[in-house]
Amino acid sequence: MKKHFFFGLLACMVVFFTACQDQVQQVAGTYSYKISGTAIVNSSSVLGNSTDTVTLSDEIGSMELIPLDSTTAMVTFNALNGPAYTTQAEIHGKVLNLKQYERELLVQTKSHHIQASGEGTFYDNTLIISLHYVGEGVRADQLTMLCKKN
Repeated sequence: MKKHFFFGLLACMVVFFTACQDQVQQVAGTYSYKISGTAIVNSSSVLGNSTDTVTLSDEIGSMELIPLDSTTAMVTFNALNGPAYTTQAEIHGKVLNLKQYERELLVQTKSHHIQASGEGTFYDNTLIISLHYVGEGVRADQLTMLCKKN
């Protein structure tokens, strides 16, 4: 009786851990992405301080999700005609949380060093991420990253 219980418990544990691993494995791969949205830019001049809402230039490129373990993936962003960035993401079911990473953002011919992060949801072969950019003089909370699995 004890043997049957032990083997049953062992089988349940294997199924549980395999299911967790399958979630990350299922979403791993290469995606094409496009980022679009607006940013709030604070600037100061001799005339005083001003705040402007600016539509950012669309960014397109490829993204790779590389499994590290059952809930963590390495994420690489390779912008077309631009730099590459890496970060990690926690993946739980259909939810992805990007860990904060540093990048440059060009706004009105001025480059800003920013911190980026985001949360996303998987829908079949599509991932939609809400991005957040924060840096000195610039903030963007209404950015959408649309990722389509290749």
